[in-house]
Amino acid sequence: MKYTMLLASLAPTLMAAPLTRDAFEWTPTLAGYFDVVFQYMQQAKTPGSPSPTCDVSKAAMPIAPTPLPSPSGLVLEHVAIGRGVQNYTCANATATPAAVGAVARFYNASCVAADYPDLLALIPNLALQYPLPSDPSAPLSPSDLQLSSHHFFSNTTTPVFAFDVPESPELGTVFAQKEHSSDAPANAVAGVSGTGNGAVPWLYLTSRSTTEGDIKAVYRLDTAGGQPPATCADMPAAFSVEYSATYWFYK
Repeated sequence: MKYTMLLASLAPTLMAAPLTRDAFEWTPTLAGYFDVVFQYMQQAKTPGSPSPTCDVSKAAMPIAPTPLPSPSGLVLEHVAIGRGVQNYTCANATATPAAVGAVARFYNASCVAADYPDLLALIPNLALQYPLPSDPSAPLSPSDLQLSSHHFFSNTTTPVFAFDVPESPELGTVFAQKEHSSDAPANAVAGVSGTGNGAVPWLYLTSRSTTEGDIKAVYRLDTAGGQPPATCADMPAAFSVEYSATYWFYK
């Protein structure tokens, strides 16, 4: 019932948003999002239609353009939407931007993954068009997903996922390492308002021995934005690029 009510609230929320160049343009992504929301709303009104279960065992990850290793033998524990920035540095004007980590807030999308998979795939693209809430504990706009964790890097090669807020599932703190990657699909959203240098790769990460908790693998999928320009020409010594993605946590 909670997520049926959530779906019903999305349409008026989005309709109220000003569709301007500075706020939120009408795009095929937005149109597709509306279509899926209304389809699920109509299904929810149909007598005898199944109720949402929030059973994450039913959730299925999308397949990467270059398939990533399967989580065979592992159990899905949590799905989140990450919204934040990818960070880069430039040694000089002729250098290639060097990735030095990311900072993001994660929002609980486990029930959406279980019950509304078509909607889940669209949320990163849509979330990228909105700035993060000024209140760090506020829900993610416009999907109203609740904060579940924080993402940062402890060094340039160690992503950290800290389940450190009151609403977090009890998954501890994950220190990870990259194992495999795949280029994002060719039609992935390149950046805010559809302009940018492309979507960061999809990733398969495994946990390091320093992890606190039972998470063994993390997948970054459905990426939107985050790529730097090809060179450091006209770029500062350090800069950030807005991005969003879905993250799947397995134990």
